[in-house]
Amino acid sequence: MHQQAASTRRRAIELAAVWSGAAFLALYLVAFMGIARFVPPPSPSLSIDEVSTLFSEHRFSIRLGMVLSLVFSTLLFPFFSVISSHIARIEGPGGVMARIQFGGATLLIVFFQLCSMIWLTATYRPDLADGTLRMLNDLGWLTFVMVFPAYVFQLGCIAVASFLDRSENPVWPRWAGYLNLWIALSGAGGGIAVFFTSGPFAWNGAIGFYLPVIAFVTWIVTMTALMHRHATRPEGAVS
Repeated sequence: MHQQAASTRRRAIELAAVWSGAAFLALYLVAFMGIARFVPPPSPSLSIDEVSTLFSEHRFSIRLGMVLSLVFSTLLFPFFSVISSHIARIEGPGGVMARIQFGGATLLIVFFQLCSMIWLTATYRPDLADGTLRMLNDLGWLTFVMVFPAYVFQLGCIAVASFLDRSENPVWPRWAGYLNLWIALSGAGGGIAVFFTSGPFAWNGAIGFYLPVIAFVTWIVTMTALMHRHATRPEGAVS
């Protein structure tokens, strides 16, 4: 009886951690896109005066959206933790990929929060010099789209773990490993945004912004669905 109760608690905690990823996605999009109105992103080619007007006219909505983004991005911690626990089970004692995955995940969360703080700083003083304001805006967007190497390591570890999993009911089927590799490469789309102020590779472009964002949304939805399916199977609930 005690063992069954413990199993039920573990399943409930795991499911809550799994669904925290979907909660992050929904709430972060509301804050980032709906409140701060950062989609579509402002063009890198905006003049100093245009950037200043953008922040002065939307100062409160940007502040509110970024404060909420700070809060909602922490929901990724339990989501990435359950991913690491599955990788650790697949690797066995002494494995390192689970640690690498969670290290990369932690950096990703830090960068989400750093971007929010940069944009919040840009709204803090109404008398901030226009040139400084544009520099902070540049820093926020370049950080948001360019910091991808740890993300590639993170998803690469998940892909390798899915290839190594020989259990009867794997968390991630083999196709999910290839999907993780594809999304890892797609996430690098903004890696050269610093060289462009317009076009598909800029921070507001199809490859620099929209492809990585769509890939990340696809990844969250797919990983949530697969881990939820695994957690709700009787034979996989406490693996």
